[in-house]
Amino acid sequence: MRNLPLVSGRFRRAACAVASVLASSALDLLAPRACAGCDRPDFLLCPSCRSLLFRPLTVPAPAYAVGLALACAPYRGPVRRIILAWKDHDNRPLDAPLCQVMADLAPALSRLIDPLLRSKPAKAILVVPAPSSAASLRKRGRVHLQPILLSLVQALKWHGLDARVESALTMDSVRTKSVQAGGRRDRSRRLAGRIAVADPSRLAGHPVLVVDDIITTGSTIRQCARSLEAVGALPLAALALAAVPPGQEDL
Repeated sequence: MRNLPLVSGRFRRAACAVASVLASSALDLLAPRACAGCDRPDFLLCPSCRSLLFRPLTVPAPAYAVGLALACAPYRGPVRRIILAWKDHDNRPLDAPLCQVMADLAPALSRLIDPLLRSKPAKAILVVPAPSSAASLRKRGRVHLQPILLSLVQALKWHGLDARVESALTMDSVRTKSVQAGGRRDRSRRLAGRIAVADPSRLAGHPVLVVDDIITTGSTIRQCARSLEAVGALPLAALALAAVPPGQEDL
């Protein structure tokens, strides 16, 4: 009889696991899964769309020490649909493939930043998410970049770099999403002065990597760099899952 609570607890956990599997199966029957990039049935991501997620490109980012931002893929076609399904429609199973492609940027990133780190005092690299508005956070119900950040940190550690996630930036309320605002000038005006550092004492002297989901005109990452530099941090580079190729920002 003494073991009854333990057995009962195990039974409840097993029952919950079975219920979760059954619920997932029922959901698949009611709303069959289709590729987030092209709607091909029975795939989270079909092989063709998955292959498009890692086609790295760089975009200019002069506010950062390396002078550029790294993105996993161009923001167009199936890649655009995949990221919006994940970001705006809560397709959480996409966390796994998106974490992987961000981690795959680590070798190129470490080669870029290593010369800069050698000349600086040894402080941990802070991996900082570009901030979302409070309204966006409430709508999503989570910090959608968090698993991406953790994946990048683990990859950087594997390459011998001391890194950790630091949610250091905040954003005041804005009326439109950055991907909906007009052109480069409109986006810069929209974000000017609205990105701030929550606790400057935690950032001073640290090299920082800023991670965003999408880079369009570069206004968000530029404002992030300015806020970080103002409190004594060193903005090293920016990263994103996808970026609009240079010259196509206003298309």
